[in-house]
Amino acid sequence: MSPYQSFPGAPGDSLSLQKLRALRLPSLVGQSFLDVGCNEGFFCGYARFDGARQVVGIDQSESFIDQARARFPDCEFFCQTWDRIPPGPFDVILLASALHYAKDQALLIRTLMAELAPEGTLVLELGVHEATSKEWIAVERASDARLFPTWRQLHDVLVPYAWKNIGPSAMQQGDSVPRHVIHVRHRKPVAYLLMEPSGFGKSSICRMLFERAAIKVVSGDTVIGRIAERRILVPPDLGALVEAHYSPVRIDQVVGNVATAGLLRALVDVWLNEAGIQDFALDAFVPSEFHQEVVDAVSASGFMPVKLSWDRVGQHLPPNEAVLRRAEEYFESLHVAGPSTNASGSSEMAPFKAAGTVERIIIENGTLVISGWAFDENGELPHWLRLMVGTQTIDVSEFERQLRPDVQRHFGLSHALCGFVVKVRVNGGGDLPDLGEVHVFGGSTLQDLQGPFRTAGYLTRSH
Repeated sequence: MSPYQSFPGAPGDSLSLQKLRALRLPSLVGQSFLDVGCNEGFFCGYARFDGARQVVGIDQSESFIDQARARFPDCEFFCQTWDRIPPGPFDVILLASALHYAKDQALLIRTLMAELAPEGTLVLELGVHEATSKEWIAVERASDARLFPTWRQLHDVLVPYAWKNIGPSAMQQGDSVPRHVIHVRHRKPVAYLLMEPSGFGKSSICRMLFERAAIKVVSGDTVIGRIAERRILVPPDLGALVEAHYSPVRIDQVVGNVATAGLLRALVDVWLNEAGIQDFALDAFVPSEFHQEVVDAVSASGFMPVKLSWDRVGQHLPPNEAVLRRAEEYFESLHVAGPSTNASGSSEMAPFKAAGTVERIIIENGTLVISGWAFDENGELPHWLRLMVGTQTIDVSEFERQLRPDVQRHFGLSHALCGFVVKVRVNGGGDLPDLGEVHVFGGSTLQDLQGPFRTAGYLTRSH
């Protein structure tokens, strides 16, 4: 049998060096390599030269296999057809100048892909007919007639995979159709990551782009809300942190707390579980210093992460805390600037007696949550709240302020901003009896506290 592959001092019909250049094989250092139809082992020898840890070649010609073993004794060669592919997985599989010999070319590609490692590459070097139809076209060659795919036919065969046309291969004497090199990989589901701050238009982009393309969208805000409501099963430490800090207007802060506490990977797992094994878009704020952690976690879970970044259009939104604080400062300034009007329309403010009610007390995973309403002698929500929990005294000025129109109507207040929700970590165990009595006081300063507020309703225990 005349030589096919070309070696120094032993030229063959194949331009082996030029073909090696065109193949653009990935780095083989530490990789496993399989050459299907290896001939005399030229490419197996290169794989070993490039640092592959395992090199296997198969060919149905006993003469070629004997010569390959003699040239490259540190590689494995087997005389067999591709009906029996050596078991993988292999990091790189090469099928060069041979696909057209297969009775079922699409089946051979599927068989090789089944032995390819998850991150591996199948390198195809094949002839592609330039007709515009989608079919296998019989081409008369010097020695026989073989079927070659058109580009549309090749596209159809490779639909399940991720692939790239690397470029033309080295043409050889007698070639009837142009040769091309194709790299084929297992297709991964794509995770489109939109992690910019609030006000950047993440949700609008998802509606206009991904929802129209029928790509699932995972809303970070919705997931955080469902965790806080215990509608999603999550690790206890993640659930406790979200519940302790959750507020619909402070979700960005909650995510920041999750990331800082080292629980971001657990939250990413929740997002991926919501997405399922499919392409999806993530609409969720993540602090920029943690973006790479999300990308790495998504990639490690078998997705191909695509991180999207863009500049915000228009004015930047101030932080929610700043908005609430500024609104309260404005409201207070109205009392200083001039007379206000009470609910009955009078130009004079009716005199008020400081009042308040604690409506609910709950312990959740070591966090004490107290909610109710209060106002001072000026009809304003106190700036400070003092919690007396058994032997502990806790003063807080940072708490959630809520609108309570029912309280406004009942007492004739000029506004409805008199509700509060306080969340604090407490010592003494995870149940209310361990804490002793709970009392709440309030005032504009710590020196003029009023109370304790009346306790109404019932106490709730949560484990």
